Amino acid sequence: MPYIIGCDIGTTNVKSVAFDSVSGKILASHSEGYEMIHPKPDWSEQNPDEIYEATCIALKNVCGQCAGMGALMGVSFSAAMHSVLAIDKAGKQLTNLIIWADNRSSEIAIKLRTSVVGKKIYQHNGTPIHAMTPVCKLLWLKRNEPDIYKNADKFIGIKEYIIYRLTGKFLVDYSIASATGMFNIRELKWDAYTLKKLGLKAAKLSEAVFPYHIEKLPADNGAQLPEGTCLIMGASDGCLANLGSGAIRTGSMAVTIGTSAAVRICSNQAYTDPLMRTFCYILDEQTYIVGGPSNNGAVIFEWLMNTFFVNEHYDQVFQDVSEIKPGADGLLFYPYLLGERAPLWSSEVRGGFSGIDIQHTRSHFARAVMEGILLNLASIERVLLEMQHIDTIYANGGFAKSPIWVQMLADIFGKKVVLNETVETGAAGAAMMGLKALGIYKEYSEMKAFTLVGQEFIADTSVHEKYKTLGERFVKGSKLMLAHAV
Repeated sequence: MPYIIGCDIGTTNVKSVAFDSVSGKILASHSEGYEMIHPKPDWSEQNPDEIYEATCIALKNVCGQCAGMGALMGVSFSAAMHSVLAIDKAGKQLTNLIIWADNRSSEIAIKLRTSVVGKKIYQHNGTPIHAMTPVCKLLWLKRNEPDIYKNADKFIGIKEYIIYRLTGKFLVDYSIASATGMFNIRELKWDAYTLKKLGLKAAKLSEAVFPYHIEKLPADNGAQLPEGTCLIMGASDGCLANLGSGAIRTGSMAVTIGTSAAVRICSNQAYTDPLMRTFCYILDEQTYIVGGPSNNGAVIFEWLMNTFFVNEHYDQVFQDVSEIKPGADGLLFYPYLLGERAPLWSSEVRGGFSGIDIQHTRSHFARAVMEGILLNLASIERVLLEMQHIDTIYANGGFAKSPIWVQMLADIFGKKVVLNETVETGAAGAAMMGLKALGIYKEYSEMKAFTLVGQEFIADTSVHEKYKTLGERFVKGSKLMLAHAV
């Protein structure tokens, strides 16, 4: 049976997943990891060649596992957003890959965000002004590394670099482009106003193409895939997580908690928030994904485990948490250990506990951390509810492996939560986009086999009422945390 590969290029690893083109069944998968580099405080970089090599290994491995199963129809890409890499005319790297977690441009972002220029850039392009965004990273390079800024032939992201290494072409899909802060989400082209403010020519950016754009692999390619293999540009990881989970209808919401986290809904039109609280990214030319990202996802729970529960098993900690009442007996946690994006958009804000009592145990602190991560995401949901009513949440990411945490999500949000049979929603979304690009299916509604629901969690209404009160306290407290940010 013919198969398609969804290749998801994430922050810490790349996953290649082969899907049966008819049943949606996963035939094979392979993951390759890579490291972040922190050469200075607030700097977060990666070696793009390591990511490229990991991608090639993952693709070769999956194709090897699928030998004899059928023909490879193509490879479709999902990728993390907001990265910047400067290269010269020979394709040589002038910088490391500066990734979304990099905060070196925070001072620039703060000033730009409150300016008339910054607000206009956001309204045009849909990406909130923050240190994560390439527009702020480029302003930092212009001011602090003027020679690199001047001499760079191209500024590209990680997916563009991989496509370039495989095909020799500089291409970026509308979805990734829409997360740079430089791409007009209504005109579907690089924004003239923003580029003028940057003093940057569009020629120094990749050619923007539809997410359904197809390139054919040359014979001599690093992934050792057959000559003529179709490479489908695909989209960003956040947008494809919505598609791959099934959350692309009005009334549905995707909540993803991996290392970071995000809350996202689907819209048939571009939307920019007057208060700049949400992003608006392109899935394709008819579909926009509106939402808010958080720096503080499961990485915060990992911090808890590494700090307070060394050598203890996750399952035991979750079991102990289940014995603590909702609300952790008054203990409340603000999870801003890494600054925050939505809804505060401050690299300087930091977290903490409030309401600490002598009765509180380690399990209280663990429950408060889990609740705090979700209460922060619920504060983003409040903004999205101004746009549309939500009846179902599609949950994905590593946290979904914990039934206790997923039930907590349902109770805090007061909504039904469903889990897909596969946790590889980004790769599944990429595969679905690839199949549509290849003309195998005309509509995503024909691909329900790729988004099958495995479990459902129903909110406990009485518990939700308690969390509503706690949520109001959380929002008030988060504003105080922001006001005291250094």
